Amino acid sequence: MLRRVGIAAVALACVIGTLTWTHRASAQYGSQVDVDAVVVPVTVRDSKGRVVKGVDRKKFQLLVDGYSVPIRDLHLENDLPISLGFILDTSGSMAGRKLDGSRNLIMAFLAERRQEDQLALWTFGNDSVVERFPFGMGWYLLPRMLETIKPWSTTALYDMVRRVPEAMEKADHHRRAAILLTDGVDNASLITASEATEIAQGLETPIYVLGVEPPSEPDTAGPSYEEILTLIADGSGGLYRRIPRAEDMPEVARTLLDELSSRYILTFTTSGVGQRKWRPIEVRVEGHQAVTRTGYVGTLP
Repeated sequence: MLRRVGIAAVALACVIGTLTWTHRASAQYGSQVDVDAVVVPVTVRDSKGRVVKGVDRKKFQLLVDGYSVPIRDLHLENDLPISLGFILDTSGSMAGRKLDGSRNLIMAFLAERRQEDQLALWTFGNDSVVERFPFGMGWYLLPRMLETIKPWSTTALYDMVRRVPEAMEKADHHRRAAILLTDGVDNASLITASEATEIAQGLETPIYVLGVEPPSEPDTAGPSYEEILTLIADGSGGLYRRIPRAEDMPEVARTLLDELSSRYILTFTTSGVGQRKWRPIEVRVEGHQAVTRTGYVGTLP
């Protein structure tokens, strides 16, 4: 009798385990994060750099640690709600037209938002990083908050890259992105440009960096301001775009919104087997170029 009860208990546990895993899988786009799944936003481009939609799933291939891995789910994300974290440089070099243009871009996104979308605003400048508008705050307060921002003092751009996970941790949606607005000048960070680039490569959230009227190249040897911004954006799976005139911001917002609506959300599951460590990701799309995050920290798929 005890043996039968034991067998029944084991069987029941297996059923419950299966149901639990199924629940986690079905909730991948809900507010709960599936700890056994890795979410990979992918932008597909043609040979001219244009965004491509409608790519057949069979053309996607995922590699982790150089080995082909099954793709669990693949969806075009245009119908999913999004969490956008705006990170605004408020140092002295952003005064005037640059800051006004950045405000206009954020307001353009606010005008296009859907009811379930989320926005947040962080600023960095004057040796401080400030959460100005958290995810979930009333929309009507954002324009008022933008009006209170005054540029001042130095820029710790590279240190801000290290704070991106903190800026995005309260986001509810798997479809998310950080939008960094800066002129690229850094004169106060405690970490180097190469360290910031390495941190960006480990981020789960892609950073779309907008270089607002970036200055002329520095006289010192090494990469330029824009080259560093490109490395940070590419390392996170995002994109760098140069904005030569702050007045172009409304058009930039429309272009960026279209791109964010054209990404694919790819997911795969980890096994829990093996060492938990940094593992490189590569996504290949037949006939096209795939832009995505460079890796994740976890166990083997």
